[in-house]
Amino acid sequence: MGPELTELITSHTGRITDVSPLAEGSDYSTTAVVTSEQGRVFLKAVPDRPGGVLSEVEREGQINPHLNGLAPALLWQARGAGWFALGFEVIKGRSADFTPGSPDLPRVVQAVGQITALPLPEVARLWVETRWDRALPGEMVKVVRGNHLTHADLHPRNILIDHTDRVWVVDWAWPTVASALVAPSCLAVQLVSSGHDAADVEKLLSASAMWGRLDPDALAVFARADVRMNRHYARIRPGQEWRTALADASQRWAEHWAE
Repeated sequence: MGPELTELITSHTGRITDVSPLAEGSDYSTTAVVTSEQGRVFLKAVPDRPGGVLSEVEREGQINPHLNGLAPALLWQARGAGWFALGFEVIKGRSADFTPGSPDLPRVVQAVGQITALPLPEVARLWVETRWDRALPGEMVKVVRGNHLTHADLHPRNILIDHTDRVWVVDWAWPTVASALVAPSCLAVQLVSSGHDAADVEKLLSASAMWGRLDPDALAVFARADVRMNRHYARIRPGQEWRTALADASQRWAEHWAE
């Protein structure tokens, strides 16, 4: 962590005694656990230049106060010396276990239901979900439109469980407004990718009240679009094996809805 960023955040942290970088799975210029005389904080910081990554971190800062305790609290934000930084409370937790038979699964499904049930804050109303638009021609695009807050990157590392068994959903870098089917459908593909049979995933999701309100035809349309989108990214980024695995899982999920 360079001197400019250190000086910027010290007004919030106090004297810094340790910085533990967290590079794995991060697209940010700096992610680290910072220890100071005031305690520990999880830092996300990016160069203050217009572009996708800055927009993501800004959006995460804007949505955090509206997540009703589902995510670690935003303690402060700072801008200056060419940087934009967020400081979050540090959660001691493990990644959720998505494998078949895991006792974490009902709590993960419950957390997704909590996301879709969150009141839509005014700050998010223009964040319309568009990532699947190219895979949904014409009127089909309406299956992703809606007024529900959405987290579409629900892999195990983004769902933490602490020592009290509390579930935390992290990495809200790109929340959007979409149909209620988007978040559970994205979770479903992650579960299939973790070894579940698609029919068992549907049974697991059916325990949630929100699942019964979803239109099966719309779920099937979205599942096919998700295959197209995941296949596209697997082709253009062949070195990322997880994308191929996700494309294969989305195919199995879509085939389940075609039966």
